[in-house]
Amino acid sequence: MLKVNLKTNQLIFSATIVFMVLLIIEFYLKRNGLFASHLLYHYYSTFIEALYATLIFYLISILMFFGEKTAISVAITWYICLDILKFLAGEWPGKILDFSLTPALGILTFVALVYVLIQLFRVNNKYIALPFRLFGFSFLAVVVFKLMIAIAFPLSPGRLEMEYSSLLLILTPLSILYILKKVTDIIKSQNAQSKEIGILK
Repeated sequence: MLKVNLKTNQLIFSATIVFMVLLIIEFYLKRNGLFASHLLYHYYSTFIEALYATLIFYLISILMFFGEKTAISVAITWYICLDILKFLAGEWPGKILDFSLTPALGILTFVALVYVLIQLFRVNNKYIALPFRLFGFSFLAVVVFKLMIAIAFPLSPGRLEMEYSSLLLILTPLSILYILKKVTDIIKSQNAQSKEIGILK
């Protein structure tokens, strides 16, 4: 896991901004059909998925840093690993995983997501509890959106979901930025207290 400190926090903060920009670009490219090739899109989406996984694993490091229950970190780890497998089966069919596994992995990922939402309400630290719950709700918003699209457009939900879910996913990095801001404030406060104690000694 990544070490939680001001330097790493700033690096992840920058990576989260990059992730947001890439999601916006992805939305624009999908909306206008401007990808130069199908293969280029695969590499682009793979980079986004790798960056997303990195951000999530850093959040797990934050939970461990604050001594939160292991079950919370396990739930998030389970979710992101299933999400990666679902991505590989869907984006690189036949090369890494069989495309036929996508529906089963989708169901398992949804179950994992529900479990993550439950676990995030068990975060005890008063400074990061709300940010992590908002992070969970950002996941929920995407799922609800997809269900609404499927219900409203039962004959052709695919394109609308593909286009606008990318844009709605911006809620997730926004909630991550909120978590990182809180963690930065806490670390700075702890460092200031340590300096004061050192001066008094």
